[in-house]
Amino acid sequence: MDLPASWSECEDYLFGVDLFNRAFLWEAHEAWEWVWIAAGKTTEPAGFVQGLIQISAALLRDHLGTPGGARNLVTRAWGRMGPVENRLSETEQSLYMGISIEMWKQSVEDYLTASGGPYPFLKLDF
Repeated sequence: MDLPASWSECEDYLFGVDLFNRAFLWEAHEAWEWVWIAAGKTTEPAGFVQGLIQISAALLRDHLGTPGGARNLVTRAWGRMGPVENRLSETEQSLYMGISIEMWKQSVEDYLTASGGPYPFLKLDF
């Protein structure tokens, strides 16, 4: 698998996005785990996908009433996605594997605040 270049052809990645957007958080986590493994676990794309997995788990924890655990996972997820986000800002690109990390990050943070924002859907730009 040649991620991130072939992200739009990766069925497991796209299926995970679809599951996440339908709030099937555990199932999205499971779909993305295959992508993480196939991407090599320690590569840049794998770190990004691991961040997606951790955000999915964080939203599930928040839903189950453990906001502290959710916050911990979100912090770890942003750490995993940080190298990609930094590289994008240096190259003036805004998307990685179809996702605007900066915009999505803000929507996740808004959703998890006490005031609660709208659900942080993943909007892919093909």
